[in-house]
Amino acid sequence: MPTLDHRPPAQLPMQVRPVAGERAKSYVERLATANHLKASLLWSYLCEPLHRGPLSWDRLAAVSGRESANLREIIDRTQCIGCGKIEFFQKTNRFRQICSPACRQKAHRRRKPRPRKQQTTECQNCGEILVLTSRGDKLRRWCSQACRQKGHQQRQHEQAAALAEALTIPEPTCDACEAPLGRGSRRRWCSRRCINWAYTRRRIDRGETPWPARAPDSARGRQAATCPVCSSPMEKGPANKIRVTCSSACRNRLYRLRKKERANRDNETRENQ
Repeated sequence: MPTLDHRPPAQLPMQVRPVAGERAKSYVERLATANHLKASLLWSYLCEPLHRGPLSWDRLAAVSGRESANLREIIDRTQCIGCGKIEFFQKTNRFRQICSPACRQKAHRRRKPRPRKQQTTECQNCGEILVLTSRGDKLRRWCSQACRQKGHQQRQHEQAAALAEALTIPEPTCDACEAPLGRGSRRRWCSRRCINWAYTRRRIDRGETPWPARAPDSARGRQAATCPVCSSPMEKGPANKIRVTCSSACRNRLYRLRKKERANRDNETRENQ
């Protein structure tokens, strides 16, 4: 059985033809098997430095009887199974059959093709029948670029109309007769007649007379001598107007007393019912 030592590498007696695309490890194993050597022993002899470094192409060319550049080109050359590209040199020790991720994806789809289910839909603009054959056609809604543009313009018009409708403030109307009061008006009634009608309606809803009754001891068109709240003497009003109270404070106090009496009356009516 032949042996290897530290002398300069010599050509082995049995030669093996390298195969295009074959890795160096496979070629060394076939070369060792043909010369009745252990593959690990021959591999350690071909390393630089001896036994522990990477593979030396000069040593491998010497033992195989071939040129280093020609041998390396044949062994390291491969052909991509995706696009058929030749002279793709390996940069790592891993054997690669694909030159790029795109070719890997194509090869995967070729091995495991997905069944295509044809589906039909209608164009949202003209109603033409569309046939969906691929995954990218699922979101297809128009038959042409012109229909897509028309759909986009229609959506813009609808959004503008909805925004204008949302921002439009309705014109206020009278609470009594629903007559328009004009845009931006803060009034509730359109005339004095509607104000009186609303006043009488509120009194009737509360169970009172349409108009407040005058006190029996007060004469029509004559001002009282004293204030009904504080009993102070009353002064004549401006332009001979009839005054009910002597001041604004007494008027507010009289309003609160009437409001309190009305509330007590409502409570009594509710209890009686």
